[in-house]
Amino acid sequence: MSTKIILPNFLIVGAAKSGTTSLYRYLEQHPEIYMSSVKEPRFITAQFVKFPLGGIGDEKAEKSIVKSFDVYKKLFKKSNNEKAIGEASADNLYFYEDAIPHIKKYLGDVKIIIILRNPVERTFSSYQMFVASLREHLSFESALKAEDQRKKMNWAYGWHYKSVSFYYEQVKAYLEKFSQVKVCLYDDLKVDSLNLINDMYKFLEVDTTFIPDTSFQFNVGGVPKNKFIQKLFIKPSESSSFVKQIVKIFFSEKKINKLMERLRKKNMRKIQMKPETSEYLKNIFREDILKLQDLINRDLSHWL
Repeated sequence: MSTKIILPNFLIVGAAKSGTTSLYRYLEQHPEIYMSSVKEPRFITAQFVKFPLGGIGDEKAEKSIVKSFDVYKKLFKKSNNEKAIGEASADNLYFYEDAIPHIKKYLGDVKIIIILRNPVERTFSSYQMFVASLREHLSFESALKAEDQRKKMNWAYGWHYKSVSFYYEQVKAYLEKFSQVKVCLYDDLKVDSLNLINDMYKFLEVDTTFIPDTSFQFNVGGVPKNKFIQKLFIKPSESSSFVKQIVKIFFSEKKINKLMERLRKKNMRKIQMKPETSEYLKNIFREDILKLQDLINRDLSHWL
């Protein structure tokens, strides 16, 4: 007797550092939605991205990428007749040229969700994430200058701080190639998360009366106050891993992750971008923003 193969019928494709993790966490609460056991498998882009990746810490990060279709299918095997089945690999938007044909090949004409953030903020947030992971050692300005060289050296896409933030061509391609695409803004998530999630429920055709807990924001940016404490989150020792296994006996994985995120937030502090750097980024993104707002029919003047 053959086992039915269950695959996603919707994807959150990006953009990275724009609220994709929060969207994933909020949607997975719905009883009619099943999200992959791994938030960001990156299976689609693994079919064409060149390995090994060359950036600091990329080798370790690469180990979490799902490269096999058989392994990818297993991420959804615990689904139980949910109407909507999805995952949230945020690199699919950036690598749109190659990702789209591969999505079509493996999954067909699935529903697409895109969430976009002010590109200046997203660029800086991505940089802060790499500082927080103790991988980025340059100043923000130096890292921006190093971007082209890093790309030539095959550093992972997360290091492409500026490049990822040019959304127009990325979004345009998905709108042209897929029949059902939902584009929303990170601003919507911040201002009224429940309304945005309810809009997602309508798009995914699930029960709109369900109310998720959106009180918690995931993957909030910043840089570590204490690098030693931060290392405990990034490189857990054998003793801390043992403690986590014991805690798992009493608490679910979701509760443990939420607790870890709370502790991580406590160790984060906000840093400010230099005004001249902000102006530089606004200028290089300006044309792209103007084209994007016409494309998605949203006023993006607050990004300019």
